[in-house]
Amino acid sequence: QISKENHLIPSDAWLEKQLQLYQTQILRHGVMVVGPSGSGKSTALNVLLEALERVENVESCLYNIDPKAISKEELFGSLEPTTREWTDGIFTHILRKIIDNVRGESGKRHWIVFDGDVDPEWVENLNSLLDDNKILTLPNGERLSLPNNVRIIFEVESLKYATPATVSRCGMIWFSEQTLTNGLIVENYFNKLKNIALSNLPQYPVIIDKEQKSNSSG
Repeated sequence: QISKENHLIPSDAWLEKQLQLYQTQILRHGVMVVGPSGSGKSTALNVLLEALERVENVESCLYNIDPKAISKEELFGSLEPTTREWTDGIFTHILRKIIDNVRGESGKRHWIVFDGDVDPEWVENLNSLLDDNKILTLPNGERLSLPNNVRIIFEVESLKYATPATVSRCGMIWFSEQTLTNGLIVENYFNKLKNIALSNLPQYPVIIDKEQKSNSSG
């Protein structure tokens, strides 16, 4: 139903990934969604989250973070060496807000998505959080516990920079190029042309078939 509302084409391969994602996030609080750009990873996350909200009648919140666009201190926080005063980063601020339960966060579902390469420079800080004890220890000695209604999701193109220590702590879903074919993308765009004003349509890149691209370069 949600796919139809968003003019998506629910192919068998894409629905299978939705089911895998659903089952994995039940079993693990750390999930890695791996696949090339344009394979439907972000859309799958959004559609599944909206479906869970409707079926279970639980408000859902999704937080998108690009870890490569900010420094490690901006992500996790920093400790002033002189005054020893701690300042939260983006991730620790989100996590603390959920833990403090100021606005009823404990009754909601929270998915914190790291959209970008899994670099050991910053992701190693999350290893203790991804463990079964689910504890994040800050440089100031404070310990933050991950609530049961929070999932840590990594949306990445490859695991080239990921360490075994991080990968082994997460559930894994692979989106291949065949998950979302060019035909499905075109059909989705035509469906939007029929139902959405042209001025409100997103600008899609030109789709070049892989075989045509290799033939033209040859």
